[in-house]
Amino acid sequence: MNYKKKISYFLFKNEEIILRLLRILTLISSLLVLGVMVYRFGFNHTEENIKLIILTTRFFYLVFIIGFLIRLTLAKDKQSFLSSNALEGILILLVIYDGVSYFLFGHPILEKLLIRLGIVNYRAIYHFFIQFFLLFFAGIELVKSINSIYTSKLKPTTLFIISFVILILGGGVLLTLPGFNHTGNPLNFVDAVFTAGSASCVTGLTVVNTATFFNIKGQIIILLLIQLGGIGILTFASFFASFIKKGIGVKHQIAMNELLDAENISGSYYLIKRILIMTFLIEGLGALGIYVLWGDYQFSSPGEKIYTSIFHSVSAFCNAGFSTLEYNFETPLISELYMLHIFVGVIIFFGSLGFPVIRDVFSPLMLRIRLKEPWREWKLSSKVSIYMSIALILVGMASFYFLLDDSIFPKHSPIAQIAICFFQSINLRTSGFNSINLEHLPNTLLLLSMFLMFIGASSASTGGGIKTSTFVIMMVAIIGTIRGKREMTLGNRSIAQDLIYKAFAVVIFSGLFVLLVITVLSFTDKGIELVRLAYEAVSAFATVGLSTGITSGLSDASKVTLTIAMFVGRVGIVTLAYSLSEKAINADYKYATTHMNIG
Repeated sequence: MNYKKKISYFLFKNEEIILRLLRILTLISSLLVLGVMVYRFGFNHTEENIKLIILTTRFFYLVFIIGFLIRLTLAKDKQSFLSSNALEGILILLVIYDGVSYFLFGHPILEKLLIRLGIVNYRAIYHFFIQFFLLFFAGIELVKSINSIYTSKLKPTTLFIISFVILILGGGVLLTLPGFNHTGNPLNFVDAVFTAGSASCVTGLTVVNTATFFNIKGQIIILLLIQLGGIGILTFASFFASFIKKGIGVKHQIAMNELLDAENISGSYYLIKRILIMTFLIEGLGALGIYVLWGDYQFSSPGEKIYTSIFHSVSAFCNAGFSTLEYNFETPLISELYMLHIFVGVIIFFGSLGFPVIRDVFSPLMLRIRLKEPWREWKLSSKVSIYMSIALILVGMASFYFLLDDSIFPKHSPIAQIAICFFQSINLRTSGFNSINLEHLPNTLLLLSMFLMFIGASSASTGGGIKTSTFVIMMVAIIGTIRGKREMTLGNRSIAQDLIYKAFAVVIFSGLFVLLVITVLSFTDKGIELVRLAYEAVSAFATVGLSTGITSGLSDASKVTLTIAMFVGRVGIVTLAYSLSEKAINADYKYATTHMNIG
């Protein structure tokens, strides 16, 4: 038996032990990679320290590569292994290719690309992305090694909450570090968690200026939080369903599929891929369109222009409202690029519709089907989402057009005024961009804006609020009750009674929660006008992010309260819906019917 056969025999004989050791090694390596990455980018270093850190990370690259190759060697069906671990394989090839290019050409290929794009601090950005990809790769292995956590009896709603708590707190810890801002000093922890919560919950409220306070590394952290928070509520369910399907019951998988609009229990694994593909496709096309529409606005380099385009596209589609422009869309020159505003508004609109609607109405497959079968209609949920969204946008536009005074519109043409009203109205759908100063809005417009923000976006979207479908079902039930109808119908379909109960429960719960938040804010910041505190509370809960300019001046207690409001607004309604959708234990008996006076 030659040397090669001896090694193969040893590996296959001790396969179980080797794989267990690999999991432990991966867990340790993942934690160390996380620590090294945080230390590298979260603090300022000398050249000697940077060289030592780079050497350390290259060692971890080697650990992951060897681990992947060992698992590939032990795999009985190597083609199936590569297919199921394609992402990890790509990341490994990326690292290998980059390392080879470094030794052959003296510069890694990716670093060379960043230099040609004219990106400032390209070396730091290069190492950030490489380590992030490796950390992502390590995270996949980490989840596989500790899947016993997910085979417990934790509810999917509990996993949603835990995932967002980790995302917010982890992002907050990172943003406190001095290496992620221009000042070189740590950011106050409350402010850091508030910013991370606003990004993760795709809200857009800020206590520090994203453009001037955070450096590009800090902005990338915020961008990642926006992306993970924006699609997280859609993808976590199918990710856990596909990954831990042995550990959860069929009813939980059915509940998750209802959120994602999957056609069957096994469809959620493929649906997550469609969600990701559709998300990145829209964001990619959005970034391209934004890049073209910057007009005469001057950037320091082509790389900054590309980066700014990507940032705003992701922020728009995820309905986050974060901007790397110093004064948001009020920035001089940018405030007059009305085609840019309209285009960004369209991206926000798509993000607020929800993936099931995008798939039903705009996917290439459904478009081809409807070309062949013109009689095939949209789903009722799609009709409600689109028609209601358009109606709310028109109401918002009319409100801004007729209620704004001449101090806002004196230098604008009628077409420009319409564009401004469209942009501000569509941002009330849960995105916090603004092209006009909201500090001097009349109270009437503030109240109307709060109403539109409270309704928010559509179900299974990146936006917040009580959702358009909830509002429509509630209104149908109210009108039907007034007219004495026994059965509520919409679009030639009967509405199930339990759906009506859920809609009213969501509205009542949301209203009471917002009222509680306003009460707390009025106690912790007594010197601020109540209507502006209410606007801030609704904006936070509906994950809109629009503000009358009081956010940065709020007390720490108010900031914590708003962070909780953003969190509840992002996951609370879905959590409540899941809780209500669980099957109740019905008794075999029925009490006598009673009568009460109502109204």
